[in-house]
Amino acid sequence: MKNNKTVRRGFLYQKNGKIKVDHRKTNSILLNNLQIDFLLRNCQYMKGFLLDAGCGEKPYSLIYEKLTEQSIGCDVPYCIHDQSAVDVFATLDELPFQNNMFDTVLCTNVMEHVAENGKAFSELSRVLKHNGHMLLSVPFLYPTHEAPHDFYRYSVYGLIYQLEKNGMEIVSVTPWGGIGLLVLIYCNLFLCKFLKVKAINSFGCILQEGIYSVYRKLCLNRLMINGTKKRMAKTISTGYFIVARKARER
Repeated sequence: MKNNKTVRRGFLYQKNGKIKVDHRKTNSILLNNLQIDFLLRNCQYMKGFLLDAGCGEKPYSLIYEKLTEQSIGCDVPYCIHDQSAVDVFATLDELPFQNNMFDTVLCTNVMEHVAENGKAFSELSRVLKHNGHMLLSVPFLYPTHEAPHDFYRYSVYGLIYQLEKNGMEIVSVTPWGGIGLLVLIYCNLFLCKFLKVKAINSFGCILQEGIYSVYRKLCLNRLMINGTKKRMAKTISTGYFIVARKARER
């Protein structure tokens, strides 16, 4: 018998076993659908004790809660999102956790908001166990958001440098699409955010779902294949997804 109950976590919800983006909470349908697909296709790395670093309302717990034994969500006390789901308030450059504590670290679209970014990469590596995995996503060619706490944009080279410097080995690098997706995302931002017309906003969300459905069938598999660093670095991308393994102690 199917469970028709709808479970909501932040800007995501789950119904009939499928995780979808809640149009009422966000108009970034394309990027959030990409994020869902990235995590689902790399769910084998989410296991054991998981740290959701910069968890917000824990939307991705809809994915990892069935894969892990235990999880902790941490975020800053000045987080703009509903803080009721946060387990520990802390900054990523000074985590209140023991060394080698977590099997998995999940950090989605957070590092650009951390002023002391070098320390944050070091801390995330410190609390991760040897051979544990970090799943990281960051924007690159993307507008300022959550100002004034928006400090950096990372090229793929910068990400790889920071991770390898802190004892991480790159498993895969996946871009957030190419120039076509970049144009679509910026068109959507103009229509939904700058014009601020509700009818356009709703239409834009529905249109994005349709576009992503086509994009998913035609292009997504090629993106999700673990390409070489050289190929990914040449991609004009809105951002990057990275999976890395802790290969050595710092």
